[in-house]
Amino acid sequence: MPGPLRFEVLAESASGARAGLLHTRRGPVETPTFMPVATHAGFRHHTVDEAAASGAKILLSNTYHLLLRPGPKVFGEVGGIHRFMDWQGGVLTDSGGYQIFSLPEERTLTEKGAAFVNPRDNHRVLLTPESSIETQQAIGSDIMMVLDECIDSRSDEPRTRAAMERTHRWALRSLAAHRKKDTGQALFAIVQGGAFEALRAESASVLTEHPFDGFAIGGLAVGEPRETLYRLAAFTAPRLPRAQPRYLMGVGTPWDLVECVCAGLDLFDCILPTKMSQQGYAYTFEGKLNLKKTTHRVSLGPLDATCDCETCRRYSRAYVHHQVSGGHALGLRLLGVHNLRHYQVLMGRLRAAILAGTLVEERARLFEQLDP
Repeated sequence: MPGPLRFEVLAESASGARAGLLHTRRGPVETPTFMPVATHAGFRHHTVDEAAASGAKILLSNTYHLLLRPGPKVFGEVGGIHRFMDWQGGVLTDSGGYQIFSLPEERTLTEKGAAFVNPRDNHRVLLTPESSIETQQAIGSDIMMVLDECIDSRSDEPRTRAAMERTHRWALRSLAAHRKKDTGQALFAIVQGGAFEALRAESASVLTEHPFDGFAIGGLAVGEPRETLYRLAAFTAPRLPRAQPRYLMGVGTPWDLVECVCAGLDLFDCILPTKMSQQGYAYTFEGKLNLKKTTHRVSLGPLDATCDCETCRRYSRAYVHHQVSGGHALGLRLLGVHNLRHYQVLMGRLRAAILAGTLVEERARLFEQLDP
């Protein structure tokens, strides 16, 4: 029986970079691709229409936050997250593992799962591999993630091994819960192992023995140097099945995406496009711009002369600076519209270069343009 996803590799570069098609129940997605983060089934300053206009085909939402509000019952009653937020594209839901990692003083971690206090009503919540899958099934995302134990990537080998082995056990429990109910959703496993190549290899070997629909690399971009991130991404990617999608979780800056696409990863997500817009920054192919600076006060050019987003088509740097420096929400929204489009254009350039066999040359151009 065919699975809920099918991945087709169309071209590969010498570095291992892949251009492909991810066939989902919501239609095909060209890869490599970037998934904007709609944590709470939406964005802080943007509509899903603006995400679609950027070129995004898949959004990421978070199980931990959606478990707390509005809750699985609401999703069951309204017919799932796509109808809830009026989004026609795909949705991937993270399992909540990173949020558990982010709240070390407020949760208790055991083999059964993670217990924490719901900050909204002070009730105790236990998130287990099984309840995470049950919640994601109620949400109705197209791709679900197993519950994993995420730790600081600078942890020592014994602590890292213990978290990795628990992640394996939880992955198999997640898979068993997933297979009890045919919802048409895909399930990805998460390779852990911290900064230790031997553990990364072991984790990939263990998990790829089981019938997951795709594989993610987790536990990176959580404290390690950039060089370590790139080394481990390049080390782990070829140890994952060629015929299945490879997802690098929570990464990253535009240059991170360049390096990790070159390493052979297909799917990415990160809050940076919208987070940095909230801090007054625009990503461009002339480097990163701080629109709070007075140097933009009378600049009538767009944020990026090569960009076709609505912000760049209609508004000058001077106008965006005026909105941002005045603390107006419109300025943050205009920057976010641009940043979301910038990430999609970057992915498109990398994909085109892989297909054309010119990735080496494109990487060199981007190194100059992105100011990594």
